[in-house]
Amino acid sequence: MAFYKRAQLTAAMLYEAFGGEGPGDLRRVEQLTVFADYKLPQVLRRLGILHYAPHLADRVDRREPLEAGSREEIEIRAATVWAGELMRQTLVSRSPQITALHVDYWLWREGQRQGPDIQPYHRTRTIYY
Repeated sequence: MAFYKRAQLTAAMLYEAFGGEGPGDLRRVEQLTVFADYKLPQVLRRLGILHYAPHLADRVDRREPLEAGSREEIEIRAATVWAGELMRQTLVSRSPQITALHVDYWLWREGQRQGPDIQPYHRTRTIYY
């Protein structure tokens, strides 16, 4: 399974930087998902939205690397994208303009505010984050 986090991030940054005009006039930007990275699942886990199986939670908490492309790494990334979509679907009823980009930015900012005692994020050596 392929995740295009960097391509999506580039599109989102262009869109935001140019306010959706000129070089940022990207069609179907609302079809982008949250970005399948390492920080969002950490936040989703802290919020109780993502729950890891005990053996996976143990590996992540011990900071044991997960192999790039392994079932566990792909499941974390896929669950992150799906959780972001479910959040978007829930929020759009209150704010129809909400996109996955808004959800992603909010989750990312939350990840930057976490204290030092927070559970760690999963470790995967890859160029795709």
